[in-house]
Parts: sequence; structure tokens; C-alpha cells
Amino acid sequence: MSTTSKGGRTDAQSGASALAKELWQIPSTQRHAFGITDDAIRIWDAGISCIRILIDDSDPRSWLDRLDEFVRERFGDIEDFDEANVERFAAEAQRLIGADIPEWAQDIKKEGFQRFARRAVGEAAYHRLVAALQTDAAVLTVALRRATRGLMPYAVALDDLYSVLPERERMPLPMPPSDVSSDVSSTMLSLMWVLDTSLEKLVEFSAPIVAEESSPPELTLLTKNDLLKLAVELRRTVSGRSRQKVTELSSSLGRKVQGARDALQYSADSVAQAANSLIELIDRLLRAAFTDAEVLSWIEQNYPEAKDLTWIDRGLAKPTKRGQILCFVHAGFPVDKPSVIHQLAATALATARTQLQKLKHADQGTEEELEEVQQLLAAVEGFLHLAIGVAWAAASDERVESLRLNLDARR
Repeated sequence: MSTTSKGGRTDAQSGASALAKELWQIPSTQRHAFGITDDAIRIWDAGISCIRILIDDSDPRSWLDRLDEFVRERFGDIEDFDEANVERFAAEAQRLIGADIPEWAQDIKKEGFQRFARRAVGEAAYHRLVAALQTDAAVLTVALRRATRGLMPYAVALDDLYSVLPERERMPLPMPPSDVSSDVSSTMLSLMWVLDTSLEKLVEFSAPIVAEESSPPELTLLTKNDLLKLAVELRRTVSGRSRQKVTELSSSLGRKVQGARDALQYSADSVAQAANSLIELIDRLLRAAFTDAEVLSWIEQNYPEAKDLTWIDRGLAKPTKRGQILCFVHAGFPVDKPSVIHQLAATALATARTQLQKLKHADQGTEEELEEVQQLLAAVEGFLHLAIGVAWAAASDERVESLRLNLDARR
């Protein structure tokens, strides 16, 4: 997928778009006849260059460090890169994504357009442009596939949370094709797979320039059978990540998650013990992260109209479990606009805790009880994966450290 540039570095290393290089060789009058502006080339080049840098597995640096260097090298020495230029590039990018690229994608398939392009730029230049476009398409496909496959653990976590919601709380989800959803019970995971397979046309287009021995795994199609096996692995991934994230915050709480799994595997009284461990985990996590006073103040500032986030105990206002969870999943930050995902997560965990409370006192050792507590464990782990891994990602290091100290101090 890489060619060598004049400086001895490969395109992948230098981060340049193959298509942009070829387009700059075409006279501007011919480019403009196709509606390709100079700004459009610069935007495409910057986008593909940035993607190549981010998917470079040989670079040990973080994404932020790579992006910082890219921005400095690409834009740092442009003295006239002022607000007006930023607005111009933003408008051009919006036009490209909204109209031009989809239109060009359709035109490229038409024989009439191909004949016109050959005559306009010449046969040799046309073939170079096609090969360059295939090279950039391969880069784009790898990035998009990594994105969809990287999101699959979060899709599984959402599915596990959604599965414990009461029917009245469930919002309608876009359904995947019936031949997929009938085999894979996870709705969001099925949808991510459908999105993943939709990229196969890009793979087929870029195939001629990808050497078989160097083909990255992202260019290999995930079949339905692969997805069935992957669902099991993804659940293990979510479980492992959630334990790791909780342990990083508090080692004692991390042991509670592991204790629930151990109880299911080894204990004679497995359902009751697992349920008890999960309830203790939820309660201690919420109690230690924020005091009741902090939660009440947060609710008053962010959800003053909500009726199910507080209750009165002997004349004193107290937060409900859902109120505590909602504050927790927001990391105590102000809420500019209510989030459906945050509210879904809070409702699902509160529901899971209520169901665990019943299992804690009604362990008959039946298969149904075992399956239910396993489902609830997956929901709790899904919540932790989403809350700490995603919702808390926007929190500053100082805020996360403060919450970690709270968890250690208020045990």
C-alpha cells in the first residue's frame, strides 16, 4: 500500500494522499472542469494524511501526540491561517462531504464519465488517478473498519444495559435485517456489523493496489459466523475492561466485580452471593463517589423538574438510586443538554439493582435464576465500561483523580 517518495520515505510515513499528489499534476483548468478546487485537494490531502498517521501501528506515540505534531507540521508555519481561512476551509469541507464526494462517487461508476475523464486528462494520467484513488480508499477503509470494530465492545455494553430495561422505558431502536438479528441477539452489535459490511464496496474498489501478503485484517470481511463468535469475545473484553477501570479507581471495588464472577463459577450459593457482591459494588461506588448533599445539589442544578431523582425520608430530601447513578455517570459535571444515553444507563443500572435485590433473597438454584444473574452481571459491567470508559472520558484528570480519592476515602 505504500510507495517511496523522493525523500526516501514512504507515502504512509510522510502521510501524503496519493490522490492529492496526482491531482496537483493535472492542470488547474482541467481540475476545475471537474469541479475540483485547490481547497478541495488540500482538505482531502489533510484528511487522508491525518488518517494515515493515526492508523500507523509502527508509531508508539498516543493519538494526541501524533495529531499535535501533524497540526504543527502542516499548519504551524502558515502565517495567514486566520479565522477567515478557517471559515473558508470549513465551508469547503462541508460542501465536499455533503454534496461533492457523494456525487463524484456516483459519477466514477458511470462509463460515460470514465470516457470523458480519459479524454480530458489522457489515458496514462487517468490510470494513475484511479490507482491513487484506490490507494486512498484502502487507507480510508482501514480507518473506518477500525472505527466500527473499535465501537463493537461499546455496542455490546449498550445491548446488555438495554436488555434489563423495563418495556416502558425502552426507546425504539433501528432494527438490523431479520436474517442478522435472528442469529445475533445483540441489536446494536448487529447494526455495527451491518455498517462494517457496508464498507466492502470500498474494499473491492481498493483491492487491485493491496498486496495480498500485506493486506491488513480490516480489509477482511466479518461473516455472520464470525460475528457470533465475536459476540462472546466482546463480552469478555467488556468484562475485563470494566474490572480494570474499576480497579484503577479502587482495588477493593474491583474485587467486588471479580467476587461476583467467582461466586457464579465456584460457590454452591452462587446466585445469592453474586447478587450480594454486585449490590455492594453498586452501593459503595455511588456512596463513595459523591455524598448525598453533593448529589442533591447536582440534581437541583441540572434536573430540577425530574420527579424520580429524589425522595423524602422523615422530612429530609434524599437522592434515589437513579439520581445517584445519573450524577455518577455524568461525573458530577454540569449538564448542558440531557443525554438519552446517560439516562438510559442510569435507568438500566437502577433496574438491575432492584432485580439483584430480589435474587439476593430468592436463591432457589434454578437455571432461570442463574441466567438472570449472569444477564445482570453483564449489565453492571456494561454500565461500568460505558460510564467510566466513555462518559468520564470528558472529565479532566483532576476530576477523575478526585473521584478516585473519594472512592478510597469513603469506603
